[in-house]
Amino acid sequence: MNPTTETKSTTPRQASQSALRPPASDQANRGPVLKGWMIRLFQAAGVPIPPDGEERERLAWLGVEMQRFLAFCRALPADTPLTTALEAYGRELKSRQPAPENWRLEQVREALRAFRRGSEGWQ
Repeated sequence: MNPTTETKSTTPRQASQSALRPPASDQANRGPVLKGWMIRLFQAAGVPIPPDGEERERLAWLGVEMQRFLAFCRALPADTPLTTALEAYGRELKSRQPAPENWRLEQVREALRAFRRGSEGWQ
């Protein structure tokens, strides 16, 4: 295969991490993007979505935490109840070395509360 046409394979984790980051040229100027599925989930949870500004950026960061939780869930059996997955994710986060800072743990809690409220009744 020609080295210029050879495709580089990525792991699912690498793909999910790159999906969280804007292109390198934009990275210095932007934070995460509030995606359509995140907006729908926040709306279902009763969270107002501002058109722009710091609150919208904060919601985008909560969406990043939701994506990280979903990436964690992909390794669990398909029939794992949401409460079990949430508890397992919390334990996994707290067992990391170095441990996440308290502000990050609170951000994760807030994101997952919204995720849980927004996804209630889904099948």
